[in-house]
Amino acid sequence: MARNYYYLVSSLPDLLIDDSKNVPAFRTVVGEVMDELSTEDREFVSAMMRPVDNRNLVNMLEQNSEEFDDRGNYSREELAAAVRMPGDLPEYMQVFMSAHKESRQLFPGLSALDQLTWLFYDAMAESGNDFSRNWFEFDANLRNVAVGINIRKELGHIEALATDRDRPAALTVVGRGDAAEAVLRSTAPDFGLASSLPWVEKVNALSKGGLTDMEKGLDELRWGMLDELSPLDYFQAETVAVFMVKLQIVYRWLKLDPVTGREKLDKLVSELMESFVMPEGF
Repeated sequence: MARNYYYLVSSLPDLLIDDSKNVPAFRTVVGEVMDELSTEDREFVSAMMRPVDNRNLVNMLEQNSEEFDDRGNYSREELAAAVRMPGDLPEYMQVFMSAHKESRQLFPGLSALDQLTWLFYDAMAESGNDFSRNWFEFDANLRNVAVGINIRKELGHIEALATDRDRPAALTVVGRGDAAEAVLRSTAPDFGLASSLPWVEKVNALSKGGLTDMEKGLDELRWGMLDELSPLDYFQAETVAVFMVKLQIVYRWLKLDPVTGREKLDKLVSELMESFVMPEGF
């Protein structure tokens, strides 16, 4: 039976906003939320934030100069310790680290991050949680469609992308799903996916603007899908998972664009407060 988190969910806005409208450190929010979850639900919510951990792990292993992103499960120190003793890391990360240590490519031609991302999406496809599977299937499809559109826009030779995985799209598309294959093979403007993925037309429209506008638009699509996947029983762990992913989006834009980030933060808090109804007898 699913566990309900009445107190945790009802207190989420308080974890975000104080009197001076300062946003607390993400690590503080993660710690306070995770402490309230059962072991099973903690693992589920942690998985929702692993894309950030994936990027941090690759940057650490390859000694990239990119700034550490603290919107994941691990602090810099925790991840460094896990790299030295990887037994506690998720299995897909251990598989990647083993191959990386041997300079062995699991998916030839792909970047290190894309190889790890492929492993991650495969792991999430096997999740026993419907929410996880549906969310990361959407996330993978959105990523691949955006990649395919950007490649067409930048290279300008659609026909060449419809042949085999030696083409540019093959060096960036991850996964084996129907949408991934369509991005690799189809010359149609919508990759033949508009009937099954109605948001593809929106991504196409976004691609005609600037990069920042496209990134904002993609995050709006993610935000909308999180709302669509939100559980009817508001106090389950899935609501916490939605909250944490939205919070990652908010923090990203607070850093890149403080005005947009603040707007999203206010929207997140407003949504939580409007939808909060304490069950009768609680």
